[in-house]
Amino acid sequence: MAASHLLRLGKVKGRNGILNALKHNKRTLQAERGAGANIDAFRTPFNYSLTNTDTAEQIDRHAKVLMVQAGIDKPRINQVMALEIIFSLPVDRHGQDTRPFFKDCLEWVKQQMPGVLLSFDVHLDESAPHAHALILPLVNNKMQGNQVMGGKGNLLRLINQFHLDVARYYGLSRNETKRLNTNDKALIEKQVLSKLKTDPVMKSIIWPCVRDAIHNDPLPYAQLLGIGQTQQASKAKRKSFVAIMTSKGKEKGKETNAI
Repeated sequence: MAASHLLRLGKVKGRNGILNALKHNKRTLQAERGAGANIDAFRTPFNYSLTNTDTAEQIDRHAKVLMVQAGIDKPRINQVMALEIIFSLPVDRHGQDTRPFFKDCLEWVKQQMPGVLLSFDVHLDESAPHAHALILPLVNNKMQGNQVMGGKGNLLRLINQFHLDVARYYGLSRNETKRLNTNDKALIEKQVLSKLKTDPVMKSIIWPCVRDAIHNDPLPYAQLLGIGQTQQASKAKRKSFVAIMTSKGKEKGKETNAI
């Protein structure tokens, strides 16, 4: 079974956090489309949305209207403005019909995640087909991002639930990050950072948060960047995660509390 799962549950903060996340998901950030960018512009026209065709600015304005209607006109400086879930398919699923899987992901989000679903965008122009679900954590007229996010235990619960409800029906298995030894983890982290060295995220103000998330668990980022898992012949070092899959594009990071 190919490995894939609910890849990441992350927090989006900052006054313009939602807008910036949407601009990335809608592919309107010029820095991501210019020379040296990490997105395959030839495949970008194949991206699609499963929610609506509104622009990033229109969706951001809608989110702000909902908050004002709930009596939230000045969010706190450290307010969690949105939660983002990324679902991923293996890199070898390019060229296949991804809509059935991501439609099931969309329905799963609606059933499992409280709040307002702002957008659900599918990207086919990076190393692995994946989707971004952006959620406004407005529950009972209160912004409850931290409560909806929960801790590491909640993310593990969601991963297990997603596997039972969706992933297993598409021949996908859960990632077993707990099997990585210290050397493997360090090697994967090094490969991820090497892949990202030309990515705009490294110059972003959110880079320290992304960097910490990669250090804590580099495996999800490795998968999204097309870094594959193989068994090393060297028994002394017991390496098991080395080969890098040929791919174009990388996922620009956002502020996350991923495990």
